[in-house]
Amino acid sequence: MACPDPPPRGCPAGFLKEGCELINEALNLFNNVYGAMHVETCACLRLLARLHYIMGDYAEALSNQQKAVLMSERVMGIEHPNTIQEYMHLALYCFASSQLSTSLSLLYRARYLMLLVFGEDHPEMALLDNNIGLVLHGVMEYDLSLRFLENALAVSTKYHGPKALKVALSQRTVPFPCPISPDSHHLVARVYESKAEFRSALQHEKEGYTIYKTQLGEDHEKTKESSEYLKCLTQQAVALQRTMNEIYRNGSSANIPPLKFTAPSLASVLEQLNVINGILFIPLSQKDLENLKAEVARRHQLQEASRNRDKVEEPMATEPEPEPEPSGGPEDLGSEPGAAKDPSPSVQG
Repeated sequence: MACPDPPPRGCPAGFLKEGCELINEALNLFNNVYGAMHVETCACLRLLARLHYIMGDYAEALSNQQKAVLMSERVMGIEHPNTIQEYMHLALYCFASSQLSTSLSLLYRARYLMLLVFGEDHPEMALLDNNIGLVLHGVMEYDLSLRFLENALAVSTKYHGPKALKVALSQRTVPFPCPISPDSHHLVARVYESKAEFRSALQHEKEGYTIYKTQLGEDHEKTKESSEYLKCLTQQAVALQRTMNEIYRNGSSANIPPLKFTAPSLASVLEQLNVINGILFIPLSQKDLENLKAEVARRHQLQEASRNRDKVEEPMATEPEPEPEPSGGPEDLGSEPGAAKDPSPSVQG
C-alpha cells in the first residue's frame, strides 16, 4: 500500500483554507507541467477532497474525490492498491452526503478488488469489513452487518493479537489504519444492542473494556467511555429481563411499558466511520483556541522579524567607480602616444 500523503503546510496549524489554496496552486502547477493525468495530480485531488470534507463541504469533497478515483483508474489501474483506497474514501464521502446505496456499492467493489489482489486472509481486509459493517448497521441490516464486523474482528485478532492495541487512533501511520481490537469489539456490541441481544453485546463490550483498562489505564477517555456503555447495556438488559418475567408471570394481560430500542443514527455511524478511517475532529475550548491563535501570531512575528533582519544584513549594491581622466593639457589629447618633436632646426634651401 502507498504511504499517505503529507498534509499541506498550513494544515497542522489549523489554517485549512490556506491549505486548500496551497493545494489548488500545486494542482495548477502539476496540470501545467505533467498534464491532466498524473499520479501527483491524483494525490492533490485526494488531499483537496479530504480538506473539504474536514471543513464540512461534502459536495466539493465528493467532486474532487470522484476525479481522483477516475484518474487513479486511468493512471495506476483498477486493481492497484491506491485505487482501492480511493474507492474507500469516495464511499465515506458518499455516506456523509446521504448517498447510502452508492457508498455501499463502492465498498463492495473495493472488497471485490481486495479479494482479487490480496485474498481474504489479509490484515487490510479488517478495515474494509468494518466500513461495510458500519454502513449496513446504519441501514439496519443487522445480520449482514454482524457477518462483516465479526470477520473484521477475527482478522484483526489473528494479525494483532487478542489483547493488542496496535495503532493509536490519533495517528495514522498506514494508508489503511489497522482497526484496534477493542474498537472491533465495540462495533460488534453496538449491532448486538440494536438486535436486543444484550448478553452478546455485554460479552463483547467487556472484552473491549478489559483491553482498554489493561493497555490504557482506568483514567483514559476510551476506558471511561467503555465503562459508561457497559452500564447502559446492563440497564437495558435488566429492563428486558424484568419485562420478560412479567410476561411469563401474567401472560398477555401483563401491563408493561414498551421497551425502547434506539435505532442507529446516521450521525453516530458517520462518527465511527471517521474514527476507523483516521479522521478525528478534536473539539477545542475557547481558551485552547485563544492560546492557539496567540502561538500562531507569535510565530508569525518571529518569522517577519527574521526576514527583516536578513534584508538589513544584505550587502548594499555599489555602483562602479568612474575611470580616472588622463593627465595632460588639451593639446596633448590629439597627439599620438609616444610622438616627440624634432629638436633639429629646419634647413632652408
